[in-house]
Amino acid sequence: MPDLISIDSVTIEKVIIHFLDTSASEPVLSNYPTALDSDSEDYLKAHIVKAFNSDDAKKCAFEKDGFVSSQVRDVRHNFVEFSQGLAARFFGVMQDAGSIPPGDLIVLTAAIASEDFLCVMKFNYKTSYIHEFRAIADTNSINFVKHQGILPGKTAKIDEAFFVNIDTLDVFVLEKKYEIGGVRDYYISPLILGVTDNLSVKTQLETVRKVAERVYKEHYGETVNMKPKVAGLMCRELSNQQTFKMENILENFSEDFPEAGPDFRAIADKLPLETEGQLPVPTSLVKRISRQKVRSKNGIEVKIPVKVYDDPRAMEYIREPDGTLTLVIKNIDEGNEGETEQ
Repeated sequence: MPDLISIDSVTIEKVIIHFLDTSASEPVLSNYPTALDSDSEDYLKAHIVKAFNSDDAKKCAFEKDGFVSSQVRDVRHNFVEFSQGLAARFFGVMQDAGSIPPGDLIVLTAAIASEDFLCVMKFNYKTSYIHEFRAIADTNSINFVKHQGILPGKTAKIDEAFFVNIDTLDVFVLEKKYEIGGVRDYYISPLILGVTDNLSVKTQLETVRKVAERVYKEHYGETVNMKPKVAGLMCRELSNQQTFKMENILENFSEDFPEAGPDFRAIADKLPLETEGQLPVPTSLVKRISRQKVRSKNGIEVKIPVKVYDDPRAMEYIREPDGTLTLVIKNIDEGNEGETEQ
């Protein structure tokens, strides 16, 4: 699969839209591909890029021949019929579950970073208001009307999509859990695609971080530096690059915290982690953990970059006689004093 992609790397070939509204007894299926103008094409490209690059997307593999895996290589030749069959499968699952929101199913073929893909996105409907204008005799009437079929905006995040490389059959899935048969679970990967899924890279890293914090606490105690030390170790490997190796993070923990290293490695080796090859850096996670929050009991909150936690020239914790901690921040830039974060 390509690494992070841009709008310029996406070329849409064919696209078709089907209505999946479970308040009706059957889906509304289009019989013709959709004609796109430049604005609607940019709209779809923006959502393709956002979904493809999502930190929550995960790589999957087809378990056996199913509806998608058996037909995807011929999708260009039977595009309309394939899309209709796929929409019918979505609608059947949605009807049985009762909890999956209605939406438009967007099925398209595209070249992404010079590779051929089947792209499927479900745009769940939003509720919003529009105005209604009526001319009555010689007067005008304008009112608010609630509209329950609003599609997500160009910059909005969608929750459900999948991409299949037509040549290699690599699968990339973005999905959300819903109540199905009394159990909250995914439905796209097992019921629509029939794939086995890996944890998303973001979820893998979150799992590693939680295990590292737990093992650190067992060996070194719960210190004020515990979370920043673990976050700093991860940021050192993830920052300022597009890809990373999970194995490097595991090795760095064992080297930085040798007393805890063997126990950490024993647990990590049992986790479903992708330790071979390069993985895309989940930028949203890096941004979140690169600054750690410190809160005082009276509500003062400070965000501190993890890279300065061990720098006594930047900050220092002092243990007071009564057992409380005092944070000393050094080298304050007086020129920025009093500025508020935008």
